[in-house]
Amino acid sequence: MSLRILIIKPSSFGDIVHLFPALALMRRNMPDAELDFVVNPEFAPLLDFSPFPVRRKIIFERRKLATGNFLPEILALRKELRKEYYDVAVDFQGLFRSGFLTGLSRAKIKAGFAGARERSAEIFYNRKFRSSAGHAVERYGELAGELFQLKGDLIQPDLPVDANAAAKLPELPEKYIVILPGTRWESKRFPPEFFAGVCRSIQAEMPECAFVAAGSSQEREIAAAVGSNVINLAGKTSLPGLFELLRNAVAVIGNDSGPLHAAAALKRPVFGFYGPTEPGLTAPWGGNCRFFFAECECAGCLKRICPDGSYRCHELDAGKIGKIIAEKLKEC
Repeated sequence: MSLRILIIKPSSFGDIVHLFPALALMRRNMPDAELDFVVNPEFAPLLDFSPFPVRRKIIFERRKLATGNFLPEILALRKELRKEYYDVAVDFQGLFRSGFLTGLSRAKIKAGFAGARERSAEIFYNRKFRSSAGHAVERYGELAGELFQLKGDLIQPDLPVDANAAAKLPELPEKYIVILPGTRWESKRFPPEFFAGVCRSIQAEMPECAFVAAGSSQEREIAAAVGSNVINLAGKTSLPGLFELLRNAVAVIGNDSGPLHAAAALKRPVFGFYGPTEPGLTAPWGGNCRFFFAECECAGCLKRICPDGSYRCHELDAGKIGKIIAEKLKEC
């Protein structure tokens, strides 16, 4: 009988994409294993791009747990988790709630990180692994590697193509650069005029390239503010469509956001702008990535909103950065 594995990694966009190299390594070592995955509903389409095919998506409706009547949701989720006798359940999230879900399963081995993000998660594990790696991708790789005794290097895998999603994209210029001017944290969101300056600088060096803005429907106004010369597809693509849009881009430039991680996973040249977060631990992973980080005393503060409203970490030179990006792309 093949090995049955349950992965618990409900969120977020970038965190799930960071798991792909570890999943690819698992697939290469255990091609006959079966994989189920606990995921939040908004991120479930990401699993269609998993390098280890997911047999069953177990939907975790986290928002329903915040309501007063959460017991039915817990019971329904418990029923789903206990439909299978898993050989191994792995909590890559490291929070109390993800540890709790691991504990609900019938898995023989219930594994997670020693020194989890929330130490209370560890009470649900019977196997704990301590990682010495810095970047999240490498931490996930270490956990999977030690747990399953995997052999081989951790690499960015080739992700499957969604031909149906690609066919639904509008006709676009042959060469285009995707810009991602939105993100969930207000403090991560460099202003539209900054993106406009970067785009002008790139276009002066590479007039053959068009610019396409992508993101959620809530980010459509932000994308429109970048400039009328930008093709605004924010809110106009499905999540699979976004992947295919990124896959065919000359490059992707943007704030610290989930789609920027997807672009790196698709092996596109990625240029990211960082202020309240530092790129060292959770940035897009791969050899084609370059990051611009403000040199001010408050950079890396991890605040969702700037405490004094100054946003000094957004004071990067758009024109200079655009020229650097253009020079790098000409080398490709």
